[in-house]
Amino acid sequence: MNINHRTVYPFGAAKALAIFLIAVTLQACGTNTDSAKSAGNDSSASKAHDDHQMETRDNAIAALHLVEARVNEPAPGQRMSAGYFTLMNHGTEAITLTKIASDAADVQMHTTTLEASGTTMRPLDKITIAPNGQIVFQPGGNHLMIRNLSAEAKSLAMTMTFDNGGSLNTSFTVIPMDAWMNATR
Repeated sequence: MNINHRTVYPFGAAKALAIFLIAVTLQACGTNTDSAKSAGNDSSASKAHDDHQMETRDNAIAALHLVEARVNEPAPGQRMSAGYFTLMNHGTEAITLTKIASDAADVQMHTTTLEASGTTMRPLDKITIAPNGQIVFQPGGNHLMIRNLSAEAKSLAMTMTFDNGGSLNTSFTVIPMDAWMNATR
């Protein structure tokens, strides 16, 4: 059995290597737009990618349904109140609420947990809404802490921000104290 193997190049090894190097060099210098894209110079590809991301984000936001968005009017002399709502996700992918903000008041998401020593409120950094699911912010559970709400406010504009970069601008109705106090009895 002969184990000697020799590759025969019709042009000789030097010519084959030269042809290979020229081909590689020409491919790298090609006239197609791939090199421009990789250098970040193809604005049409970048715009198409951005448009797709925006469409995906907008579709996710469009699949949300906000219900019963309300803020309890603060008690006389108090600067603190609470906000409640239900947010439904009718989409096919989960979406995470990361922040709720208002220009007219300080807003923070909170959660209430029952512990051996009683109930404890803690800030809530984010909350995920499953596909075809919902989150409920209600007394005794997840809720909004609202500080520095104007005593004259009848509504509170808020922006909900999501992990996909999307946002939902909404308005929460301010419920007069006598109405929300009687509703809990």
